[in-house]
Amino acid sequence: MSEKKSKRATERQSWVERFVFWLARVTSVDVGKPDDGLVSMFSAGTEMDKPYEQLAAEFTDALAAWRTNPLARRIISLIGAYVVGAGMRLRAERPELADYLGVFWGHRQNRMVLRLLPWCEELARSGELFIALFTNPVDGMVYVRAISASRIVRIEVDPEDYEREQVFWEGGSLDEPDGRAWYAPDHPSAGEGPVMLHYAVNRPVGAVRGESDLASILPWLRRYTRWLEDRVRLNAGVRAFLWVVHAPSRVRSVLEEKYRQPPAAGSVIIADEAETWEAVAPNLRAADASNDGRAIRWMVAAGGPGTALIDFGEGEDSNLATARAMGEQRRRFLRQRQQYFGFVVADVAVQAWNRAVVLGKVSGPVATLADVVVELPDIAPEDNSELAGAAKEMADALTGLTGLVGESQALKRAAVRLVMKFAGETVSEEELNEMVDG
Repeated sequence: MSEKKSKRATERQSWVERFVFWLARVTSVDVGKPDDGLVSMFSAGTEMDKPYEQLAAEFTDALAAWRTNPLARRIISLIGAYVVGAGMRLRAERPELADYLGVFWGHRQNRMVLRLLPWCEELARSGELFIALFTNPVDGMVYVRAISASRIVRIEVDPEDYEREQVFWEGGSLDEPDGRAWYAPDHPSAGEGPVMLHYAVNRPVGAVRGESDLASILPWLRRYTRWLEDRVRLNAGVRAFLWVVHAPSRVRSVLEEKYRQPPAAGSVIIADEAETWEAVAPNLRAADASNDGRAIRWMVAAGGPGTALIDFGEGEDSNLATARAMGEQRRRFLRQRQQYFGFVVADVAVQAWNRAVVLGKVSGPVATLADVVVELPDIAPEDNSELAGAAKEMADALTGLTGLVGESQALKRAAVRLVMKFAGETVSEEELNEMVDG
């Protein structure tokens, strides 16, 4: 009987152990995948976009770096200083459109001259720019306001065309979309209320959200900050020292009481001839780490807008040739960014006009980007002299070609186009006809 009980107890224990092992069984699941046991992370746009939690962390880190790290602020201010420069202006051939844009540009509620630099820096710092358009129901004037990219948690797009953005959710979440919904201008539910425009840089194909210009260098900015703080602490430790007083044992108790408080810096102590003072400083054996710091700064510079260490005020081993070579890289990046930001400014103005037209607040046909010209500032002052020289050489070459083949309307049109192209200017078809026929 005892054997049967013992056998049943053994079987029961074995069954319990198997059951406990089954309960404790763990299956590894990648974070972000189904059944990972974590709160679901939803995409901020398409499947190619990062989850909003990751985007929000990048927004916060980039803003904190811009506020506290001089290198980050230098990079962002460098982009704004070159792209916006002395400012941008809009020009339109259609009289009614030109009049509206003139009022829109200088209206007290818009003051576009003052908004260009903050918009440009926000585009570089966050990688995105969300512009809300509010239409005055009386005169049809549109007022613009920028919304922080960190506030937009999700973008709904057309299922058949991810480039057609429809709804921008501000606040809330995917499970509880109780935030505010901003509609695109062409959305059926837009009505007469405010609408939103979205622009982004550093955006991979298939994604709708952009990435900050600081995203790739944020880890290196943190490493450089920690490295610099460590070096400061080490140098502070090296400057600390300890006084060792050698004296006979018979006066030790007297000296301990006398120097219970260490003497202040600059004090004059008249010691007994039996006292011997010795300063002991710590030997931290901190080797020269200047090359390490320079390597980290190069990683920061490599992630900037074609920047070099000379842009951070470090030019001890640079020369004019190096500065020119690095300057060309910077100009290429900044020209591309300036072209895109010029498109942003023009598109906002065109959308403002079209919004007023669609709502029946102003009379006239809708406009396109072809109806508006953005006057962009020079990226570098030396560009003007280089363009002038290129235009002169092209004009001289075309003059020689005219002597060989004779004059013709086709050659005149081609000559005007080429000279204006090498001068860095564009001419419309109407302007070209006036120049050739005149």
